[in-house]
Amino acid sequence: MKHINATAALIAVHVAQRLHQLRDAVPDGRDRGSSVVETIILVAGFAGLAFTIYLAVSGKVQGWISKIPG
Repeated sequence: MKHINATAALIAVHVAQRLHQLRDAVPDGRDRGSSVVETIILVAGFAGLAFTIYLAVSGKVQGWISKIPG
C-alpha cells in the first residue's frame, strides 16, 4: 500500500509541475473578445444540451402520464 501511495504522490507532483509549466507557457495578454466569444459558444452549447435533455425527459414523462388510468 505504501508503494501505491508513493506512486500516487509522485504522479501528483509531476502533474502539478506540468500544469505550472503549461500555465507559464500561455501568454497573459489574451484578447478580451476571444474570451467573450468562447463563453458565448460554451453557454449556447450547454443550452442546446439542456434543451435536448428536456425534450427526452418530457417525452418520457408524457408517456408515463398517459399510462395512468383514470
